[in-house]
Amino acid sequence: MLPSKPCLMALAAGVMLASGVTGARAADQKLFVWAEAVEPSTVDPAKSDVNQEMTIARNVFDHLTNFDLDHPDHILPALATSWTEDGTSWTFKLRDGVAFHNGQAFDANDVKATIERDLRIGQGQSYLVGDIKTVTVLDPHTVKIETAKPDVYLAANLSRIEIMSAKDIAAHAADSDHGDSYFSAHADGTGPYKMLSWTRGAQIDLERNKSWWGQFPAKPFDHVIDRFVTQASDRSRGLEGGEYDLANFVPRDEAVRIGKSKGFYLVEGNNLWAWPAIYLNTKLAPTSNESFRKALVESFSYDAMNQYFLGASVTPRGPVPAWVPGSPEKDLAVIKTDLNAAKADLKASGLSNPTMKCSIPSGFSEFAFAATVLQASAAQIGINVQIEQLPFVQAIEAIKSNKSNCFVLGNANLSPTDPTRFFAAHYLTGGFYNSANYSNPQLDALVQEIPTVTDPQKRYEMLKQASEMVVNSHTIIWAARPTTIVPVPDGVGGYRIDPAEYINVRLWELYKK
Repeated sequence: MLPSKPCLMALAAGVMLASGVTGARAADQKLFVWAEAVEPSTVDPAKSDVNQEMTIARNVFDHLTNFDLDHPDHILPALATSWTEDGTSWTFKLRDGVAFHNGQAFDANDVKATIERDLRIGQGQSYLVGDIKTVTVLDPHTVKIETAKPDVYLAANLSRIEIMSAKDIAAHAADSDHGDSYFSAHADGTGPYKMLSWTRGAQIDLERNKSWWGQFPAKPFDHVIDRFVTQASDRSRGLEGGEYDLANFVPRDEAVRIGKSKGFYLVEGNNLWAWPAIYLNTKLAPTSNESFRKALVESFSYDAMNQYFLGASVTPRGPVPAWVPGSPEKDLAVIKTDLNAAKADLKASGLSNPTMKCSIPSGFSEFAFAATVLQASAAQIGINVQIEQLPFVQAIEAIKSNKSNCFVLGNANLSPTDPTRFFAAHYLTGGFYNSANYSNPQLDALVQEIPTVTDPQKRYEMLKQASEMVVNSHTIIWAARPTTIVPVPDGVGGYRIDPAEYINVRLWELYKK
């Protein structure tokens, strides 16, 4: 999260930019304005891993595969028209006649260069393809991918890897940072929209790629402004007043109100794995005490969180939502508040009048509310929770460096079908988002084995066992699993919620009604 520094000059600039958007809309009926909550730090698809960065990545670049939003286990062709799998070997036939926005022809060398660069950098979404050993170009339209072990999820996970130009990568590879700084500000894909410009602190401008190989609706938007609007109240007002066509992270009460008002409709979908999730640090007292963590989980008021989301949420039973193909959610034990059990477990911990600190990334009202619920719930059994709000990077650093006992995070899994990559990032030893600093070698081995199993029933049982191990570690309080609600103006059609991601926008599906 970038800090906001309001001043009179910035306010004046904001008014002028807003007026410019309004004027441009009157002149261009094919203009679409998206109100983004945060300015991206990069447009490099190898490093993009948060919502505002993926807005650009998903729309400017293409992927080898796509997936059906309504049926996430249905993997669809994209830059790859077909593929075959034999153990650890996958062969992809590539689409002919595709060009990058700069006119370069797409071929197998681009796939090889992209994946190798992703693995070298090791950031962003690279964890989805971390098992790839080699990428071999068989001919300009055929590529062979070898994995370290069988991976039933590879085709699905490639739906999140944006394909870059091999010539672009080579042209900047000689730089001291291997071109990383160049790609942080320049995006040239084969996708449905071209990146025209980035006005720092204001917006990114996109233009429809009329030569795209895919299919647009009858009345697509030719010009898109990705506008940075950091205040939630400004996004709500701008959406309601017609300044923005869609807005990201509109507060739920405002989203419901606007969506039910004249001139709007609501789009609702299940996509968040947990929002918020409270990670409890296993390496710092008192949350290093398992009985103490269990007491926190049992004391938490899940009803308060569901009421906060206006009843449009459920209490998770574990890490994998029911909509995910192969989820064991229905067979896991119900998690609920039990103050008597919480008091007993606190007594069993041997701790007297314990105090803990919880670090909250600033800018998210849901996170702050979850922290206050934890604070009030824990107080009922004699635990003092101190809350500090910090920028995201500082908040996650506080728990990773054992300066805080808990960290609040929104959970989503970028893969449409593969929960094991989410486990690897959040629960396995050394995972980047393993904010509980949890380590269980048995869980590590189990999760790493799941993708190698071809029998769906056996995979189900293994995933159920892995989920129960995470639940029984009492390292996470899954505060709520809300549905996502997005208010959409009547004049905009085609908006759908991606079930495997935070709120985002698939520009190529939108159209002017």
